[in-house]
Amino acid sequence: MKHRISGERNMIDRRSIATALALAMTSLFGVTATARAQLDPPVFTSGTETGTRYNLNSSATYGPDSVAYEDCYVFASGGSHLRLNQLSVGIRRVGTAAAPAPAVGVEVTVVEMTFDGLAYGRGATVATFNQELAASTTAFTQPVSFSWGDADPALRPIVNLQTQTQGPNGYGGFWVGVRFTGPNYANAANGWRVVNEPTVGRAVNNFGIYNALTGVFGSTFWFGQTADATTGALRDNPARFVVNANGLVTDSVVSSELRYGDSFEHTTYWKPTDNLDGIGSKWFYTNCLVPAVAGDVLTPSEVIMGIYRAGSEVTPAPAVGVELALVTMIWDGVAYTPGKVIASQSFNLAPSSIAFTERVAWQWLNPATRPEVPLNTDNVVNAGLGGYFVAARMLGDTATLAGNSGPRIVYAPGVGTSSLGFGMFSDTGVFTNYTFGNYANGTAAGPTKPSRFLSDTKGRVGPSAPPPPACPADLDQNGSVSAPDLATLLGGWGTPSGDVNGDGTTNATDLSAMLSSWGLCP
Repeated sequence: MKHRISGERNMIDRRSIATALALAMTSLFGVTATARAQLDPPVFTSGTETGTRYNLNSSATYGPDSVAYEDCYVFASGGSHLRLNQLSVGIRRVGTAAAPAPAVGVEVTVVEMTFDGLAYGRGATVATFNQELAASTTAFTQPVSFSWGDADPALRPIVNLQTQTQGPNGYGGFWVGVRFTGPNYANAANGWRVVNEPTVGRAVNNFGIYNALTGVFGSTFWFGQTADATTGALRDNPARFVVNANGLVTDSVVSSELRYGDSFEHTTYWKPTDNLDGIGSKWFYTNCLVPAVAGDVLTPSEVIMGIYRAGSEVTPAPAVGVELALVTMIWDGVAYTPGKVIASQSFNLAPSSIAFTERVAWQWLNPATRPEVPLNTDNVVNAGLGGYFVAARMLGDTATLAGNSGPRIVYAPGVGTSSLGFGMFSDTGVFTNYTFGNYANGTAAGPTKPSRFLSDTKGRVGPSAPPPPACPADLDQNGSVSAPDLATLLGGWGTPSGDVNGDGTTNATDLSAMLSSWGLCP
């Protein structure tokens, strides 16, 4: 649902801003900033400010008791509990000497996020604080904040994070709500500042609203689109608000094998339907950069590609194939291009009558059969990083690929790094980096939209490993070929999981090799 936002053109008096901020801090806490307790690390930090603000309570559609909510996702690494230390929101005050922004109250709430499989909702209210803002004759963004830094850490508020949707990608979510109070609650000279993507943590480009007049909560509100003044292209307007939070995820567990991934999912996916050849789509390449030095190789134990299945009971996503490949990277002094295909594997995805991200897992349970991917460290701009490509293509006829499946679009990875965009060969055979356009910045192009695909890589990075042991049938590497190895082989039949002879699949040849090696390894 679209909402109108307020813009401004007032000049900023920096001295007035500094004075107002100092007064606000002193008024709220009664102490100077130097007396505050040490903060936990930032877990959510707002992006750059836009030229707009939003006051939900200025609309008769909502009235004084309704609340706007920013979704906040923090990097949780498998955890689900956030212990807050400090939280703030940014309120834009647009005042002049002739027309001051009136005094107003601001109520801030921290609310747990729920998800029922279809829609997001509000759970328990974890914390609430209020601040009265004096009238302002300048235009500036005023922080409204509260700190639990002086409290016993055991008494600080704990947020149960929503991890059902983004948990597999390493993130947990909660809501921060804002409501304007007092006699001037409806004056649009005060509004929650609209910003671009956060620099720490993640947030979708939507916001939530609880309408107190109807008792209904919705999570997919936005500010519509603006036409580019030059090209006429429609661009999504930013729809996030200033929130900054410090705290600790108390139960995070970082995978020691994860080299690249933990990327926050965008709300959309890409359906590659151009230049279909009757077998599949074009290959598309995700560039992956991991800490490495010259000569290092990646030895993967698992590669994951996220494929969004936009199915429903009425229109199921049809069965579709996916082929994955690990490809070396070449640096030509200007750009990265694909090199040698080190390994590839195809997967068949069943039809889906629900919408979800299917994580296609390519695994090598037997260390002896894991490939080695040489990492490219030639780009001096990416010193200390080694690169490779995870390539993929959708498999099926034209009708199948026109169905509702495709790679899930994500933000920058939480582990490892990559340049924005994905690679694909153009119709003329030129390897090109593609993105999905920009957000709006007024009537011009703003920040680039997310343009990566969901991919995780687990494994080892380091010098090339010595030759594998002369006992490839010992899948669990415990020194003998026994019942657990046989169970692994049978469980991986038809896949690479129980591969003994290194041909990329598990079949009767591998079973024969295992039985002939039964017992202690030499």
